[in-house]
Amino acid sequence: MKEILDTLERWTAEGLRVATATVVRTERSAPRDPGAVLAVSERGDVAGSVTGGCVEPAVYEEAREVLSGGAPRLRTYGIADEEAFEVGLPCGGTVHIFVDTLDPELVAPLAKAIREERPIAIETAISGPGIGTKRLVSDGELLARGENGIVETDDGELFVSSFAPRPNMYVFGAVDHAAAVAEIGRFLGFRVTICDARARFVTPERFPNVDELVVEWPDRFLAQAAVDERTAICVLTHDHKFDVPLLRVALGTPAGYIGAMGSRRTNEERAERLRAEGVDEEQLARVKAPIGLDIGSRTPSEVAVAVAAEIVATFSPSRRKQVVASPT
Repeated sequence: MKEILDTLERWTAEGLRVATATVVRTERSAPRDPGAVLAVSERGDVAGSVTGGCVEPAVYEEAREVLSGGAPRLRTYGIADEEAFEVGLPCGGTVHIFVDTLDPELVAPLAKAIREERPIAIETAISGPGIGTKRLVSDGELLARGENGIVETDDGELFVSSFAPRPNMYVFGAVDHAAAVAEIGRFLGFRVTICDARARFVTPERFPNVDELVVEWPDRFLAQAAVDERTAICVLTHDHKFDVPLLRVALGTPAGYIGAMGSRRTNEERAERLRAEGVDEEQLARVKAPIGLDIGSRTPSEVAVAVAAEIVATFSPSRRKQVVASPT
């Protein structure tokens, strides 16, 4: 919904009634993940997408029926193999889509929270006596992980659409590669911080497209920084006096990705120093070193692509799994 939020604000400001169709579950291959939204205004305008086109005409008609006074409904669409091929899928799949009216009172507080990067989620009853009921919440298991999914309750199923703040990417080392890694991190949706103890290198002129620049010893900064399972830590210093204390702190956090730059020899020496500091093999296995997928990268831009690919591959399973959680 985030990508069409501006449109929803404009429609509701004009006093238009709006129906939304939300992907709440998928099976096999599907073009969009749970949380994808298609919106239809009472004028017939359309924003967003739920399947890339193959079943959207039918979804549009369901939305029009809801706008005409029909009840909220959960619909299931099987995507035939030939239709799936047209939208770039290797095989057909099934999408479960919930269609109901948009509560205009929720749009402004939702938009405000998203722009202020405060965690917020929409809980929608998709079955049971309260079907179609919505509320905004600021906590919960799925929201904490930044995931969308179905929650089972005694009164039926709730679909939780989460809008978590951007995850953090911490890039340590104000080196040439840092600017490229930071730029691609922002492209992936991270809030990017660059940290280095050398003030003369940590400047807006060298790093104009980051969210935060920090002059501090890396381990001291990370020890007090916000880190969760969605955090990516990129160690580009490849200097033992920075790397070893920094990685010791990093391995004490729940960060989902920890990568460290350096040649294989540098990484082997660093690993030995960490073992001497009491880091065990299970902890060391969390460090992606040398950082980035092995694609033969050389230039800073190529290294950034390799790092981005490794981060996506690392986080992909938790982002794409179908979630059925305990009640919030």
